[in-house]
Amino acid sequence: MSMTKRSLSFAGIFIIYILFVFMSAASGASIEPALPAGAVSSPAISQSVRAGDISMGYTVIGEGYPLVLITGYSATMDMWDPLLIKNLSSHYKVILFDNRGMGRTSASARPFSVELFVEDTVGLMDALKIKKAHILGWSMGTFIAMELALKHPDRVDKLVLYAGACGWKGGDVIKASPDVIGDLTDLSGTGEERSKRLVNILFPKKWLQDHPGFLDGLPRPQTPPSMDSIRRQDQAMGTWPGVCDRLAGISQPALFITGTEDVVIPPANSLLMASRIPSSWLIRLPGGHSNMYQYPATFARCILDFLGAEKE
Repeated sequence: MSMTKRSLSFAGIFIIYILFVFMSAASGASIEPALPAGAVSSPAISQSVRAGDISMGYTVIGEGYPLVLITGYSATMDMWDPLLIKNLSSHYKVILFDNRGMGRTSASARPFSVELFVEDTVGLMDALKIKKAHILGWSMGTFIAMELALKHPDRVDKLVLYAGACGWKGGDVIKASPDVIGDLTDLSGTGEERSKRLVNILFPKKWLQDHPGFLDGLPRPQTPPSMDSIRRQDQAMGTWPGVCDRLAGISQPALFITGTEDVVIPPANSLLMASRIPSSWLIRLPGGHSNMYQYPATFARCILDFLGAEKE
């Protein structure tokens, strides 16, 4: 499947974000982010390890019980909010990594699939001698996290599912509006005009107006993904059957975090999933699809409260 309007409308915001970064750089903006106060730019050195048929780039930050973070579509591990990572790693051993073919992780000739991404994650955990961990998935990373919990329940302690949905197809999935799809796929105008349209989808317009200069502090990918790998990820999501009819089989406690103004993956998707998983929390924070960058301290506190709560 090519980069279709369907895929862009639902999960393609990360490639849009990457394009925005480089269009900004081309227009003269600094490529080095001005990090918010309290954030850190290079918390640890990236390493690599063999997992199955690929070499996986990863970073370990902090000490304690493991918390594995799975990135979204076309994103790299550099794109997590630095203040969020700083706060989480003060309580847990945080493991960041690049998905197959992204950033500092290699790929092979095997067709990409969500199920293969699950096996890559398990392979990394095996290589790092992690028997069980909390799992945090972001957008496409929620697809991987839920499949991981279903296929390898003994490896998952608690789930955090941020800006996710249970699938692509069927009446259960709440999709972006035609206007949002149009803006996401509109490549007309200058680079500056395209950037403005895309940023206004990622973040609420009023919030951006109230926080001038905010975009200069967004983290940038140190190793931008190749278009070939992005297309292969797109194909993987297009063939994924979803878990909408299997959500009740997730036995682990799950926290859903969604932005009340998310127009890319509407918050109703998280409400639907939370209603079908027996032991779940649902937190709706202000902001859009990328509200992790808007409220990183609040975001981290929600996650830490959930992970620290006693299981029922």
